[in-house]
Amino acid sequence: MELAQILAELPEDCLYAAEQDLWLRPEADEVVVGAVRFVVAHGDFMLFYPRPCEIPVMRERSLGVMETAKTAVAITCPISCTIVETNQAAQQNIDVVIQDPYGAGWLYRLKPMAWQDESMFLMGVKEYREWLSAHHHERLRPVEQRHEELPPIDPQNVSY
Repeated sequence: MELAQILAELPEDCLYAAEQDLWLRPEADEVVVGAVRFVVAHGDFMLFYPRPCEIPVMRERSLGVMETAKTAVAITCPISCTIVETNQAAQQNIDVVIQDPYGAGWLYRLKPMAWQDESMFLMGVKEYREWLSAHHHERLRPVEQRHEELPPIDPQNVSY
C-alpha cells in the first residue's frame, strides 16, 4: 500500500500515538484504540493477544501483543487506563484489523485515568501525517534493527 493512500485515509476524528502506531477515538468517557493502517499494511500480523479486561494499564506499559510470522510485538499503551473491552472479532480473526483498521478492526475500549494530562502526548491528524511522512522509512525496518527495547510483558502482573 502506498504512503499517500495511507495518509489520505487517516480519520480526522482520531488522535494518534505515533511511536506506538495507534489511533485513539474519544467516545463519551471512553477511548477506542486501534492500529494505524501503516503498521497493519506492513506488519504481517497473524494474531492479537490483548490483556484481560478490567486491568489497569499505565501509559507506556503493555496492552497486549500482536504476533507476526517472525516476532511478537508489544502493544504499548498510549495513555493510563483501564481496559473496558477488547475486540473479540480481532482476536478470532486478525483479518478484521487488516481489512478495516479504523472501523470493525479496533483493538480496545479504554477508560482513561488521566486524559487531560496525557492526551497532550497525542497528535492530531495533520501533525501525524507530517510525522509519518518524515519517519515512514525508519518505521518499516524490522523491530530488531531499530534497537528499541520492548516493554516487558507479564500477563500475571496487574500493576501495569
